[in-house]
Amino acid sequence: MNDIDKILSDLFVSDEIHSLNELFEKRISELGITKSQAYDALAMDKKSIEPILNNEAKQVDTIKLIKIGEFLNLGIEKTIKIYLDQSTQQKVAELERTRKAKYIFENFDLQSLKSLSFIKDIKNLEHIEARIVKFFGLKTIYDYNDGSQNNIAFSKTKTSSSEKIRTFWIRTAMGQFEAIDNPNDFDREHLVQLIKRIKPFTRNEKDGFFIVCKALYHAGVTVIFQSSIPKTSVRGATFYIKNKPCIVITDRNKRYGTIWFALLHELFHVLYHLDDIKKRTFHLTGEPDLWLNNEDEANDFARSYFLPDQKFKFIKPSIRNHFVIQSYAKEWDIHPSLIYNFYCHDNESAWKFYQKYDPGLTDSTRRINSISFDKEMVKDTIEQIKINLEVT
Repeated sequence: MNDIDKILSDLFVSDEIHSLNELFEKRISELGITKSQAYDALAMDKKSIEPILNNEAKQVDTIKLIKIGEFLNLGIEKTIKIYLDQSTQQKVAELERTRKAKYIFENFDLQSLKSLSFIKDIKNLEHIEARIVKFFGLKTIYDYNDGSQNNIAFSKTKTSSSEKIRTFWIRTAMGQFEAIDNPNDFDREHLVQLIKRIKPFTRNEKDGFFIVCKALYHAGVTVIFQSSIPKTSVRGATFYIKNKPCIVITDRNKRYGTIWFALLHELFHVLYHLDDIKKRTFHLTGEPDLWLNNEDEANDFARSYFLPDQKFKFIKPSIRNHFVIQSYAKEWDIHPSLIYNFYCHDNESAWKFYQKYDPGLTDSTRRINSISFDKEMVKDTIEQIKINLEVT
């Protein structure tokens, strides 16, 4: 808590409140001087000092207020507090508005929130405050990073815009998982068996991804899909919410093969790193993480699951022959785009030739696509998803 926050929080608490005018009268009596002598000593005239003493000044010169406090043997903090104690509610409200504005600027990247259509005007701070409070179901704006929700609160005095929008994204995802509130207990052995059966569903471009996500839901693992957000490189994330693993898959690369790879990557974390994730509540894939350094291991798992090195080396020379790729993809129970995905990951310049074989994400993610920042509350963004996942 900084000095201004402390002063505001201490207002009207003291049992011994004196006005500056009372203290001034007492001080000149102690010194045995007249008001005029005191005004001369302060290098202030009656017109400038008495409105401050009587709390009638529309605008207060800070230097003048500090000089008066020095004359009264008060510290700066106590001088301001006494002045505020005798101030009108309007002046206190003005200070509180300034405090809230500072808090919003420190914790939110307003330009990014506008680009996400979460807010319409970056200058209307009252609307922004109300929007955030309503969306996250907070009591006050200050509850956004009060430290009580899963270790997301900032500890640095200066936070970058990417960190602000990343935290907003994390809080949104967490709120969605809390609202979904998967009723199924997490069953690791059930998950292991499910993973063995995922591969063929990649060939069902329209419904395969959702079918797998629904099966995972009933094994206690909730999966949602969200669009990527500006200024971050998050490809996926694993959370631990209400004693259950939860996964977010993003459209970071906007490719069908990538979302399947990302899903298996995150499932690897669920299987082998859940205890580490429990300690921090979440892990982001694609962002630096000092606590979880197993990304290569998770990537190798996902890649080997769909296309082991031996098969990849075998098919690689035929990459230009789409008929051959299709034939072996069918034989290996995977979608052809996964073969192209892995090849182009190693040969970035080749995407322009093989992007046409990727079916995109619109159909495959439509029933678990949760991002909708125009909704009033976080829980509103996932109502239909919860219905979709629970319909038998």
